[in-house]
Amino acid sequence: MPWSCRSQIVLMNLTTALGLVLLLPAIGRCGTNQASEVTSPATNAVAVPESWLQLPSRELVLDLQHESLEYGARRDAGEFLATLLNVLLGANYKVRLSDEFIQGEIKYYRENQSQEMPVEMSRALLSCLERARASGVLDWDCFKGDFNRTAGPTSAERHLPWLAPPFKAKLVSLAGAAGTNLACLRLSLKWSGHSYGGGVQHSRRPGGLPGETVLLEGRTKLWAFAGDMRLTQGGQTLFQKVYPREEWQRTYVTIYEQPLWKTSQAILQDVVTGLRPKPEPKGEPGKKKPRKQSQASERSNTP
Repeated sequence: MPWSCRSQIVLMNLTTALGLVLLLPAIGRCGTNQASEVTSPATNAVAVPESWLQLPSRELVLDLQHESLEYGARRDAGEFLATLLNVLLGANYKVRLSDEFIQGEIKYYRENQSQEMPVEMSRALLSCLERARASGVLDWDCFKGDFNRTAGPTSAERHLPWLAPPFKAKLVSLAGAAGTNLACLRLSLKWSGHSYGGGVQHSRRPGGLPGETVLLEGRTKLWAFAGDMRLTQGGQTLFQKVYPREEWQRTYVTIYEQPLWKTSQAILQDVVTGLRPKPEPKGEPGKKKPRKQSQASERSNTP
């Protein structure tokens, strides 16, 4: 599939996901035979002040750090980053990726090169990232190589944002020495997984008779993270919020009940709130603005 078409498909999915994060419910099901009741940490629901992320320069360093990120959680991690980037770029912010983040990406591809298939693609991604760090220039064209032509949308989603750049990719660069004095939005995510059993029931053929169904069962692993988000500049912490991981439930009727969704939504919503402009100050109590008719009358009576 051509690069542009695949990018549009993935970005469309991310844009839809962002809208869903903030607005909609959904359907889906999975279950487990391991019992534990859910408790929603109150910290995730604590309101944050509006405009905490409003910066006059509209430029920041994004430092995303993953702890205990395994191969199975790679797609979730990439989709979260891509959505966060689109939120910031949608507010016309210039984003500089920290050197620590790029080092983390290089480390991941070195350690998982044999698992990320095809191997030629993971090698090429690693080469592009190493070249970018060495030169200090993020070259999006490097990720459009021949290795990428056979990759489908699913592969691209595992390697976001590299295989499907954000809408305003030109606003994304590497921090380098120039980013030292900029405000830094730092997110530290600690990943953990939980094994679940599940099943899907379907008819053997379209229009099958009642009872002609097949039940497929299996096991899968859901991923979640605890997070810490802070805004720093000049050695000072301007904002900080901790996001405990939601407890695992026995079953999930919708994906919106899953810990990954809840914590991701909380962080993204807080970023959106922080990007909102400060509300205009209200007038002093007891004072009213003169009506237009009165002002016009005064002008007509002036000699």
